[in-house]
Amino acid sequence: MHFSRGAIMPDEVIRVPTNIKGFDEIAGGGLPPGTCILLIVPPVIDVHLFCLEYIYKGLLSGEPGLVITMNYSPEDLKIRALQYGWFLVRGEQQNLLRWVDGYSLNARKDVENTPTIKRIGGSIALSDLTIGMSQAQKDFYSVKNYYRFIFDSLSTLFIYNDPNTIYRFLRTIIPKLRVSGGIGFFLLGAGMHDPQIEMTLRYMMDGTIEVTNDLEMKIMSLPNPTPVRMAQLSLTKEGFIVEQKQ
Repeated sequence: MHFSRGAIMPDEVIRVPTNIKGFDEIAGGGLPPGTCILLIVPPVIDVHLFCLEYIYKGLLSGEPGLVITMNYSPEDLKIRALQYGWFLVRGEQQNLLRWVDGYSLNARKDVENTPTIKRIGGSIALSDLTIGMSQAQKDFYSVKNYYRFIFDSLSTLFIYNDPNTIYRFLRTIIPKLRVSGGIGFFLLGAGMHDPQIEMTLRYMMDGTIEVTNDLEMKIMSLPNPTPVRMAQLSLTKEGFIVEQKQ
């Protein structure tokens, strides 16, 4: 079952738990398939780790994951994830994890495409990016009717493209993410953009969360209404804990 933005969701609608400790209690049990959340983040690595844990927890439950990375190579992210016991390589071996890598070729790394990693020529290669995402969605269709995704980050696209170009791109890929059952986060750098860009993106998404430098999480909106407006992220050796704040 697929849901579009603004649709009235029945009581029996599926909510997919993130399995990140404390987050699902805030999100009403999880996030529905077809949910795109804008995650406004500071330039700290911890937030990227939150996203990697989100993908990894899905892999443990047999849920496919798609990572679009514009700021780090997949190889670097897999090594960083290992420090917390998140074996993303297993997801690749199980044919559950796909990457669209918009970083490595631009950084002149000597890399090639693999069965799980689609390399594209940086932030201006929007057609290749769309194709890479569509290929992953097609692969996931035979596995499960929903999947997790991370897009890191929109800010990199805005640096190298006209805003209207990015809006048109998003108007193409967001409906595809919703119809194909994607559940995930678009990252945007905090304080990097004109307020009008942030407001436009918030309108296009199904919810917005802002994270501060102190890893305080501000719940601005979510698909499932929640009374919680503030939470604290804490990173432990095993992963993140999200604690509600008064």
